[in-house]
This record gives sequence, structure tokens and C-alpha cells, in this order.
Amino acid sequence: KYESPGCPNVDGPTSFTITGATLLASNSASDFALMKLSSKPPPSYNVYYTGWNRADVGATSGAGIHHPDGDIKKISFSLVPYTHDTWSGTPANSHWKVNWSSVNGNIAVTEPGSSGSPQYDQNQRFVGQLHGGPSSCTATNKWDFYGKFSFTWDYGTTSSTRAKDWLDSANTGVMTL
Repeated sequence: KYESPGCPNVDGPTSFTITGATLLASNSASDFALMKLSSKPPPSYNVYYTGWNRADVGATSGAGIHHPDGDIKKISFSLVPYTHDTWSGTPANSHWKVNWSSVNGNIAVTEPGSSGSPQYDQNQRFVGQLHGGPSSCTATNKWDFYGKFSFTWDYGTTSSTRAKDWLDSANTGVMTL
């Protein structure tokens, strides 16, 4: 809830916090980390949990939610399909290339410090985490690379390097949640 009612950077509340987490899994190939909070957020926080989609199918549109350099929440929109791509030094097609769109005259971007932030598809399901790219307020290239959740799901040799062991421990094969 660290957000502002409008575009200006008016500081929002900082009291909705949970201190502490345990690292369950991470992998630098898609720049992901899966953490378990030390405690469940209380009902008064009015928390919404994200769904996810691990299909390796590019979204037709979507949004990224991020806190650049610890700033208040920003939401960036992409109104065009995500494409398969590769971030420097990573396995082929392990990332989504997301091109940002202009909405209400505002061109969406991310900024340094947004790494690891979630990218959602047109159904509001998590499909990847920000790895990097040239996007910034002053950049001419308004796109970024997101480590694919479909790649993060089972890339790695142990439960500490992939997500499926934690998010589908019964091995049901579920594609979306």
C-alpha cells in the first residue's frame, strides 16, 4: 500500500509491513527469488494474493507493478503482445520482451531498482519478474526483459533453484492458479 492517489510522488503509508522472510529458491538465469514471509499478513492489511500462469505463451497485453529505487508504487502497461527473447548471458528464449505503451498520454517505463518486480498478463496472472533492460524515463527504448515464470518453474537441478517444488509440491501439473 505504499502508493499515491495520483501521479505525483506523494508518500503513502509505510506501516503495512512484515519483517523477515526465508529464501526458498532463487536462480540468476531468470533473476528470480521465491521468499516465504515470516508471518501471514493480518486481515487489516487487506492483502490480495497474485495468481500465476506458467504457460510459455506470450501475453497479449499486461502490466508491471514496481517500486523503482524504493519509490512509491508505479504501474506500467503494455498493450502489445509479449515476445520470446533472451537477456544477455541467459539461456535462449528464457525471457519475455515487454514493450511499454502510452496510456492517457503517459509513456510507461521502469527505472533502476525495479528489478525482480512482477509482470502480469492480460488475465492479471504473474508471468515473469523484471531482469533488466534499457527502459527509463529518459530512454528512447521503452522495453524490458522479464525472466519467464515458465522458465523459472523448472529450470535448475534442485528445489533451491526452481519454483515448481514449492508452488506445486504435489506435482499436479497445474498451469495456472
